[in-house]
Amino acid sequence: MKRIDVSEDAYNHVTNILAAIAKPFHVRKGEYLQRAGTPATQVHWLASGVARSGFFNREGVEVTLRFYREGESATTLTDLISGESGQPAVQFLIAETPIHGFTLDWKTASDLRAQHEVMQNYHLNIAMAGLQSMAQRAYSSGETSAQERLTAFREEYPGLEARISQRAIASYLGITPQYMSRLRREAEAGAEAHLEDHPAHARQA
Repeated sequence: MKRIDVSEDAYNHVTNILAAIAKPFHVRKGEYLQRAGTPATQVHWLASGVARSGFFNREGVEVTLRFYREGESATTLTDLISGESGQPAVQFLIAETPIHGFTLDWKTASDLRAQHEVMQNYHLNIAMAGLQSMAQRAYSSGETSAQERLTAFREEYPGLEARISQRAIASYLGITPQYMSRLRREAEAGAEAHLEDHPAHARQA
């Protein structure tokens, strides 16, 4: 609720409306929730687990756009809109961890939204949160160094680094997994040097 700035009443109201069309699903780590090249028709709400969205560029290199966590809809809105006319999805959605959640048919959910003002406002907030996430991603991509981009990732997704693969983070940062390992080693070495220079802080911690 905090991520998309909605009240508890609105959240519960929308949840109750959608419960009638929600179907439970489970995928293992590495399985696709949505494949690029296939029309997107389903919204995936995550009760537990982490999903990743991205695409393949013209060279066939995988580019990660963002991550989705518990309590979020792992959804690529532009692909769902395109899917209404049978156009293939550009982005993929893949499970970075085992995921439990619920799927909702996009067309059916859209029909319900047209009937309920509370859903219209709710989904407007979701769309705004998505735009903010895209803007944050653009700012992060514009950072001059990989270390700065890693810092921005940690700020945007606190605690996520320990849950997903180094390869996924490297893809998000636009670097190789090998360079990602180097960044971590440098960060660890810097932290150790800081403790050696400030032993009093280390004892207090």
